[in-house]
Amino acid sequence: MSKHILVIQGSPTKGGNADMLADAFIEGVEAAGNTAAKLSIADMSIAPYTSPDQPEDDMTQVMDAMKAADGIVIATPTYWMQFSAQIKAMMDRMPFDAHDDLAGKESALLVAGASPEEVLAKNVLSYYEMCFGESLEWKIRGSVLAAGVFAPGQVAATPYLDKARELGRSF
Repeated sequence: MSKHILVIQGSPTKGGNADMLADAFIEGVEAAGNTAAKLSIADMSIAPYTSPDQPEDDMTQVMDAMKAADGIVIATPTYWMQFSAQIKAMMDRMPFDAHDDLAGKESALLVAGASPEEVLAKNVLSYYEMCFGESLEWKIRGSVLAAGVFAPGQVAATPYLDKARELGRSF
């Protein structure tokens, strides 16, 4: 039985490093006979959290896609050694009962940043593991920490795209 994987891409830069990692991951997923969809949340309207009675926006669409997926992958650039604001806004807007709908999902993290790998692991990967692995009980299948990439497209000259494809195939 094939799996459906949702890739939530949080970079506002089309063709940027995180976007390229997401596309490479999807290539791997599809090469393994599974299906994948990419949500570029920078193109969506997801307002910051203000109250439990949050006005309706695209977060409903994001949650519906997350519930329907067998696996959820977060792809993000780093800004100040953390998730993009778009990913953070999505996280902040996840409902308090998200665990009930999303527990046990398979997951992976794709990160692109200028920082060294140990900084990405300490700041981004560990936060992801705590928020999604521990809090939501997602089954973390791996990560690609594309360190030392800054300019859009710079990841193409590294082995990270191949690593993302391989991680996608392993799903």
